[in-house]
Amino acid sequence: MRMARNIYHRKNGRFEGRYVKGYGENGKKKYGSVFGKTYAEVKEKLARPMPPTTISLAPDISTLTIVEIVTVYLESLKYQIKPSTQGTYRRYLDNHIAPYFDNTRCDSLTTEIMQAFVNKQVESGLSAGTVQSVFSFLKAGLKSTNSGVFSVNLPKKPKRTVEYFSRNEQKRLEAAAKASSDIDYLAMTICLYTGVRVGELCGLSWSDIDFECRVLRVRRTMQRISSDGKNKTEIAFLAPKTETSIRDIPLPDFLLTLLSEFRMASSNAYVLSVNHKPVEPRTIQRQFKRLLVSAEIKNINLHATRHTFATRALESGFDIKSLSEILGHGSATITLNKYAHALDEHKRACMNGLAEIFSMT
Repeated sequence: MRMARNIYHRKNGRFEGRYVKGYGENGKKKYGSVFGKTYAEVKEKLARPMPPTTISLAPDISTLTIVEIVTVYLESLKYQIKPSTQGTYRRYLDNHIAPYFDNTRCDSLTTEIMQAFVNKQVESGLSAGTVQSVFSFLKAGLKSTNSGVFSVNLPKKPKRTVEYFSRNEQKRLEAAAKASSDIDYLAMTICLYTGVRVGELCGLSWSDIDFECRVLRVRRTMQRISSDGKNKTEIAFLAPKTETSIRDIPLPDFLLTLLSEFRMASSNAYVLSVNHKPVEPRTIQRQFKRLLVSAEIKNINLHATRHTFATRALESGFDIKSLSEILGHGSATITLNKYAHALDEHKRACMNGLAEIFSMT
């Protein structure tokens, strides 16, 4: 069935709209349905007051366990968040929340218990960012119980340093990629000269390259996501990270020429393909690590290619607003804060420009 919000197009051609009509004793939602020949008809029916039902309202949630409440909350998010986020939250629940709280009931929850949970996650080796994310998810699931227990001290995230390649390292990486394979060379060139994320790179089809308008259109991202909440995963094409990540990137002449050459030699739908199948992010990441070894460059994350693009762009005189739009950032402030290091030379030149005024005194 195809879903549009809470309205489904059934195989028989009719439309079905679902609504929450109550809760079972275990706190799980109970759904009712309305039907119609058209989407508009079902939408109109859903807007009407629904008839009373014999199903009880949500029970006293304080009698439920923490795991039960958070499980119900996660299920309620099913059609509101991306599958990749759903998988992340499921891992938080299965790997961190459920093992610690087990059968702990909500009515026994205290600030001390919550603080002990946070401390345990830190001691287990989780990063401060992950601990904050797990706690935020837990807090959202339990917010209807007793918000007072959430007054706990969370670990502070260390300020991340932006890792990027020097000009010399960049040239060595490009040379290693060119000597390795066509796919490696094309992948690294696109990353280093457009700043796309690895998922966006792998999701690129040839129809996203507009050779006439000379732009690369970012319209999707490829991710390997959890399909059962645990160990099984599958490739999925999803909407980009944010609304601003849907963008058009102008292509420099040399990159347009390179893409044109590869397009003429390709019979695949996707820009990076092997045997008519798109190359997935973890394959690119593994090969990137091999290229670092070949180029004798320190171990660094593939995302550094994006940071390198932004750094070179600012060094070349890009204005912040244009670069922000090319990167798909929500605001120019994000770009400025993240890549302030690249403006050091520019700031120094501006300060030296004051010498002319000084000489006039």
